[in-house]
Amino acid sequence: MSASVRQFVISSLRRILGRQDLRSYVRLRRLALEKRFFKDPISVPELRSAFERLGIKAGATVWVQSSWNEFYNFPGKPSSVIDLLLELIGPDGTLVMSAIPLVVDDRRILEIHREPVSTGLIAETFRRYRGVKRSIHNSSSVIALGPQAEFLVRDHQTTETPWDPESPYQRLMELDAICVGLGVGRFLTTLTPLHAVESILRHESPDFAAVFHGTTTYRWRTRDGQEGTHTYLNRNGAFDAAWLGGHYPRDQYIEFRLSNLWMWSIPARNAIMTGVSLGRRGISMYRLPLHRRFLA
Repeated sequence: MSASVRQFVISSLRRILGRQDLRSYVRLRRLALEKRFFKDPISVPELRSAFERLGIKAGATVWVQSSWNEFYNFPGKPSSVIDLLLELIGPDGTLVMSAIPLVVDDRRILEIHREPVSTGLIAETFRRYRGVKRSIHNSSSVIALGPQAEFLVRDHQTTETPWDPESPYQRLMELDAICVGLGVGRFLTTLTPLHAVESILRHESPDFAAVFHGTTTYRWRTRDGQEGTHTYLNRNGAFDAAWLGGHYPRDQYIEFRLSNLWMWSIPARNAIMTGVSLGRRGISMYRLPLHRRFLA
């Protein structure tokens, strides 16, 4: 489907349905339908066992992306999920989540320690936990709690792209972290650290270099009064990580369903470096080639 035809179809659906956000509309309709069929309750012991099956264990660094809407068969609260994760990784483990600001606006000062997140209720609840550290970034902030939290978040405001070697995302590989999806679809539908692939390959491929054009400059301020300015390259173009996930070897990741809840995990290094290897072969969530499309 060409871009013009796709845009016509999307505009027509928005007009017919009277909704601008078609993705949220489809997601909520799907959720309402699934609730009719998936009714088995999820107990705390069952959730614990599932987390252990994903590889969440004492001392691990664990990146979690989640959707609280999908926990409708679990009787606990968002804090119940967080507390269970923290209990499993213990005092030597580090829990990490995406904390993209709710409002991304380079015209105002980013009060990084006050800004709510747009990445779900579990992440927003975690943001408020005592001792949680947050990286300074206008579009791709990260929150973390544990011995490796400071290492993960401390240099994000110095990066040229949000996913550079000094970012939390590539540092997940240095810590042998595992990436976990809870209720965010099948394997690799949503995995923010996967954007490290285009950051790595932009220096060797015109296709991936074309993903980045234009810059954003914003001012930031921390709770203790530190201030600064950061300029980073903008990422451009639609992508489909779920499609790319079909190219990953099945033995690299774990995936299963608990009641309605899809769960999966993959080592951060496998997630990113397999994406790099695929990208070098012309296989990408951006559906290469890109440079002609973006630079035309």
